[in-house]
Amino acid sequence: MAIDETIPLLGCGRSIDEVWATINQPPTAHESGCVQCRTARASLAKLAQAARTLRDNDAEDASLQPHHAVKDAIMNVARAEVRRGSRLPVYRADQGNITISEQAITSVIWFGADALPGVRARRCRVHPDPDTADAPRPAGTAGISVHLRIAVASGTDIPGTAELLRQRIIGMITTHVGLNAGAVNITVEDFYDV
Repeated sequence: MAIDETIPLLGCGRSIDEVWATINQPPTAHESGCVQCRTARASLAKLAQAARTLRDNDAEDASLQPHHAVKDAIMNVARAEVRRGSRLPVYRADQGNITISEQAITSVIWFGADALPGVRARRCRVHPDPDTADAPRPAGTAGISVHLRIAVASGTDIPGTAELLRQRIIGMITTHVGLNAGAVNITVEDFYDV
């Protein structure tokens, strides 16, 4: 079985998607004994309850069906809450370090991508630039590379949209996170109907 390294993993090695797939079933023996799985299940149980409430409301009034962007945003928030990812250095000095979670950065990127018409963010990974990862540096000079997978609406100008998204991500990372985005690699992995 191939393992997709872009899927966030719990400390025990299971993915959030694996835990979510069985959220309506009793926990397995592993989930009962694993602290990470129990924590993830508790967080996802709240999301499952919210989803059931939304479904019940939708059953009574079809006009209340959430837009697909709302569903995507809920899943992005749920994943962000369950796993923050590794901590990346923002500032290093003799007096101490300032770090930011990988998940905080990817949330900024997801927000920027989802706000662009015709684009839905899927999976995102960020890594510190290897040549500056361990060296002391002043604030705002640390660099990261971004690997983002997206789906686009059918009929989208893919090269133009990818370049616009790339510039948007670079600007948002600089403005909102205080890092420099060296490489922003965007992969279009799917289309959707508008």
